[in-house]
Amino acid sequence: MKKLILYIVYFFSFVPIYAIEQDSLQWSLLTCQPGQEIYQLFGHTALRCQNFTKKMDVVFNYGMFSFNAPNFVIRFVEGKTDYELGVEKFCDFVSQYKFRGTGIYYQTLNLTQSESARLWNGLIENYKPENRTYRYNYFYNNCTTRARDMFEACIDGNVVYQKREEVKSFRSIIHEFTKDSKWDEFGIDLLLGQDADKPIDMRLQMFAPFYLLSYMRDAQIVTSVATRNLVLSEGYLELFTNKSLPQGFV
Repeated sequence: MKKLILYIVYFFSFVPIYAIEQDSLQWSLLTCQPGQEIYQLFGHTALRCQNFTKKMDVVFNYGMFSFNAPNFVIRFVEGKTDYELGVEKFCDFVSQYKFRGTGIYYQTLNLTQSESARLWNGLIENYKPENRTYRYNYFYNNCTTRARDMFEACIDGNVVYQKREEVKSFRSIIHEFTKDSKWDEFGIDLLLGQDADKPIDMRLQMFAPFYLLSYMRDAQIVTSVATRNLVLSEGYLELFTNKSLPQGFV
């Protein structure tokens, strides 16, 4: 959900490729506010890693794509676009959203150091040239679901999300974010088909960045010996303290 900037050797220039075991890491899920372009309407999700041992601050971003690909908008909605995992300095990632005037919300993940190292190593494996490209699917395999699946896979135990009674469908969630872009909404509706109106469970609702953000707030990590909150702390990045979340996610 974010326009691709082609970095030929970007990762190699700034982020050493190595497995880690003992580094002091802190992970945050970043949820970016919606923009005006069709691929920005629903917000965006990325993973920030602060490596205090190496004094490194980077963002792993599953939302890299080529906007110049033929029939991009149609292929985007139909799930026929190839996306890539990219890595960039945190300051560069933030500057893009500062430029367009939209905020970034963070949720610090309550991970142990072994879980944090596992997440780093998993993302490094994902970034290998033979692994970094994936077939994007708007509902089932996007920048948000990929980030969620990655941090869940590194955790010792299970992430338990609190169920909600309100019935949602893919289309009803989409309309929450396209209500001010009626032509985009009309085009998306034409392409989605009737299956988009079927009720979906909470996990499927997490295809939307702000739904994942919301479900994470009261999620817990449950192991055989202890339970802890998934999110350690949350809030807006300092640069964007005057921004607010979309209605319903405050």
